[in-house]
Amino acid sequence: MEETVLKEARILIVDDKVSNIEVLSGLLEASGYLNFQSTTDSRMVVDIVQSFHPDLILLDLMMPHFDGFEVMDQLKEVISVDSYLPILVLTADITIEARQRALTGGAKDFLSKPFNMPEVQARIKNLLETRSLHLLLKDQNLILEEKVRERTYELEKAYHKIEIVNRELSMLDQAKNGFLNLISHELRTPLNGILGFTRILKNVVNSPEVLEYINYVDISAKRLEKFAYQALLITELRTGKYKIKPEKLHIKELFTNSILFLQEKTKKKSITIRLQNNSISDFLIGDRELIQICFDRLLDNSVKYSPSDSAVTLNVYSKDNSVVCDFIDYGAGFNQDILENPFRPFSNYKEHFDENTGLNLLLIKYIMDAHNGQIEINNNESKGAIVRLTFVDQNQVLEA
Repeated sequence: MEETVLKEARILIVDDKVSNIEVLSGLLEASGYLNFQSTTDSRMVVDIVQSFHPDLILLDLMMPHFDGFEVMDQLKEVISVDSYLPILVLTADITIEARQRALTGGAKDFLSKPFNMPEVQARIKNLLETRSLHLLLKDQNLILEEKVRERTYELEKAYHKIEIVNRELSMLDQAKNGFLNLISHELRTPLNGILGFTRILKNVVNSPEVLEYINYVDISAKRLEKFAYQALLITELRTGKYKIKPEKLHIKELFTNSILFLQEKTKKKSITIRLQNNSISDFLIGDRELIQICFDRLLDNSVKYSPSDSAVTLNVYSKDNSVVCDFIDYGAGFNQDILENPFRPFSNYKEHFDENTGLNLLLIKYIMDAHNGQIEINNNESKGAIVRLTFVDQNQVLEA
C-alpha cells in the first residue's frame, strides 16, 4: 500500500481528556498523518462522522455523557453493514470483560493506556491499510457490477435482435414451405394431364419425328412430376405433417421392388444388382412408402453413375443393434464439393445424385431423420461410392 495514500486518511480522535488528544495528535503528526479531527464530547461523534467521513476512529471507552460502548452502538445506526470503518479502542480499562465487550461491540482493535507509541503507530497503519484495501475492493466490485450491467444490457439487446431474426426466419421458412407446397400441388395437376395425353399420342402418332418430340415432352413432364413429388414430400417431412406409419418390412422385398423399378435401366447398361444380407434380421421397421423411396432412389443413382457391364451391391449387415444398408457402386464417386455439403437442395454441378433437382439425398436424409436413422456418404478407396443407411432404435420407430 502506498504511504501517500495512508497519510491522506481521515482520522477521528474521541477522548474526554485533552491531554490524551494532544498526545495522539502529536503522534499522528510525527507519523505524517495530517488529516485528522478530534472531540472531547462523545455526544458529537455521530455528527462528526457523518460530516467528516473518517477512515479510522481512535475511541476512548470511559467518557461522560456517552461511554465508548454507547458511541459504537450509535455508530451502527449510521454506518452501513458493508462499510468497513475500523475503530481502535484506547482505554485504561484492561479487564478481559472490557476487551471482549469492545471487540464484540464493533471495535477492530484494542490498546491499553498508557500508550506504547510504536505499537499505536503499527496498529493505526494496519487498520488504515485494511480500510484502504476494503475501499479498493468495493470500488472494483462497483466497476465490475457496472460492466456486468453493461454486458447484460448488450446481451439482452443481442438476444432481442436474435429473437426478431429467428421470427423472421421462421416466417420465411413457413412461407417457403407453403410456396413449395403450393408449387407441388399446382405442378402435379397439369402434369397429370400432360402425361396422360402423351401416353395417348404415343399410341396414335406414326411419325418418328413427332414421336421423338412426344418422348421428350414425356421425359420432361416426368422430371417435373418427380420434382413436385419430392418437394412436397420434403416439405411434409420437415414440417411434421407426414405421419410415419411404421411396420415390419422385409429387406428382400424392398430390394426386389427396386429391381423391378430399375429393370429397364439395368438391362440397357448390362448392370447387375446384388443383395448381400449378412444381418441377423431380415426385416427393417419403417414407413413402407418412404423406405422404398430410399432403396429405389439410391439404387437408381448407383446404376445411373456406374459404367456399363459393372455391378451394384446392396450390403446389409448388423452393427451395434442397428441394421446397416450399404449401397455400393464402382462409378466415378462423389464430387468433393458434395462430400463436404451433401444435403443442400440444389446444385450447379453434375454430381453423384439427381442432376435435375439435387433433392434425392436431401429427401433421403429427411426420411432417415424421421426414422431416427442416419445417412452417410463416402467414396470407396479404389473406385466408386458408398451411401450408408443406418437404422437405429427400431423399437422406438415402431412405437412412434
